[in-house]
Amino acid sequence: MNLLIDLLIVLAVIIVLVIFVMRLRYKLLKLWTDVSAKEVLFHKLLLDTTILFHENKDILVNEDNLTILRKLSKYRKKRLRNLLLKERQDLFSYLNAIFDDIEEMEEDNLILIKQKFGELQKARRLYNTKVLLYNQTISLFPTRFLAIKMNLQIKEYFG
Repeated sequence: MNLLIDLLIVLAVIIVLVIFVMRLRYKLLKLWTDVSAKEVLFHKLLLDTTILFHENKDILVNEDNLTILRKLSKYRKKRLRNLLLKERQDLFSYLNAIFDDIEEMEEDNLILIKQKFGELQKARRLYNTKVLLYNQTISLFPTRFLAIKMNLQIKEYFG
């Protein structure tokens, strides 16, 4: 009788551990999916915004940002996710510099550019938030071992 009770206790502990690991695995996969979806959306918007800025370079050009607009032209046909983080950050800073120049202007043809850049900013903030949460979660003690087993890597924070 005593052996049966001990066996039931051990079995109950094993079942609790299995359920804990399964829930943790589900949580990690959900976080990874969210981060990946935000990453794809952010890079798509970064490319779309780059193309939009390049297509409207005649409106945006001035003596201060002429070299920046030339640099933008080399990124409009690339897969931005394959670029190094530094190159993507440079591209974003180029777009930001141009946007700072046109932010105060109130021309009708700049509304779409301002909206697109606003969407890009929102996507960047969401992506960075998800990456921060994901990286913190897979770096903590119990989830770290499971993340290694699932081959989940730390994601790059865009900044």
